[in-house]
Amino acid sequence: MFRKILGQDQAVLQLRKAIENGRISQAYLFHGSDGVGKFMSALYFGMAINCYALPELRPCGVCESCHKFLSLEHPDLIYIFPTPNLNLSVDGEIKNPESLKQYQAFIKNKLEQPWAYFFFKENTEIRKESISLLIKRMELTIHEARYRIAIIEDADQMNTATANAFLKTLEEPPANTVIILITERLQMILPTILSRTQPLYFKPLSQSVIDGILVNQFEVSLSTARTAAKISAGNLKTAIRIVSDTKSVSREWAFDIVHLAAENDDLGYISLMDKYKEFQNKDQVLDMLKYLRIIAGDLACLKISPDSDITNVDKTDSMIALANRCKDLDANLHDFLIVLEDLNRKIEGNVNLNLILINLFIKTKHFLSAQAC
Repeated sequence: MFRKILGQDQAVLQLRKAIENGRISQAYLFHGSDGVGKFMSALYFGMAINCYALPELRPCGVCESCHKFLSLEHPDLIYIFPTPNLNLSVDGEIKNPESLKQYQAFIKNKLEQPWAYFFFKENTEIRKESISLLIKRMELTIHEARYRIAIIEDADQMNTATANAFLKTLEEPPANTVIILITERLQMILPTILSRTQPLYFKPLSQSVIDGILVNQFEVSLSTARTAAKISAGNLKTAIRIVSDTKSVSREWAFDIVHLAAENDDLGYISLMDKYKEFQNKDQVLDMLKYLRIIAGDLACLKISPDSDITNVDKTDSMIALANRCKDLDANLHDFLIVLEDLNRKIEGNVNLNLILINLFIKTKHFLSAQAC
């Protein structure tokens, strides 16, 4: 099943060699862009270590152990990810009914549509209660696996207190336990955690790899696949959502902000904030900022040359028109990207999102030199 992980030959080779040579580390850090196969690789690595098949066939995907891993139900698999406050009991039971409903919906989405982003209604992080539960489970005897596998997704969302609580376990994991941390923001991982893990880099997927997956597995035309691959900027999940006609709220939101900023339409922006009110949570706003960065880069390129090879190829005509109307896009780009990075840090610091969005609109107007459009 490792063959299903496309575009990550070097990372997969390192994992295979670790298994073949019996040199499996107790703690890994899988890092790289979103949507490039980090979680799948972590899961398949855990499957391969515990698979019942012959060594050359692992992970087979069909034995009882592999089936349990694929359904995220193996008793020796611990999966931690950012959540709202689940109000966990000492035994790990989610006592908040609404949180339980959202948690179950997240797992269902992960199993059935892993390319689709899932947004909790409240702000999320990897909470100390989840790490405490992980530590408690690691103290128990392994049920049936050769190795207990702990996968911590978006490990950068551990706050300092949570990360420090986790350090002792990371320094001295129980025997036959493999901990895999996953992140797309390596710079947010504490140095004390970095020094205790073996890093493994997952590079952005090439357009040809994404093209092939979309054509062969999702049966879309080559032209549609190429368009989606360009827009996705190496993110397979984004490309799949595009060809599946899955509405990207974050992308639409980003384009709406740009168009209103170009028109200097303050009243329209007030209405827009109301339109997207239900999506004004930390994760969704951060996702929207990712699209805004790409849009800004495309506009600056088109200002320099209408023939530029841009990411949002499906909106080329409207973006060329906008680039022609607004001045100094290329000169303003650097400062605008710094602004977006600053807003990103403030969101991570839990600054009021309404203030963030108002400031974002003002800065976007300045980037577009809206008064001159």
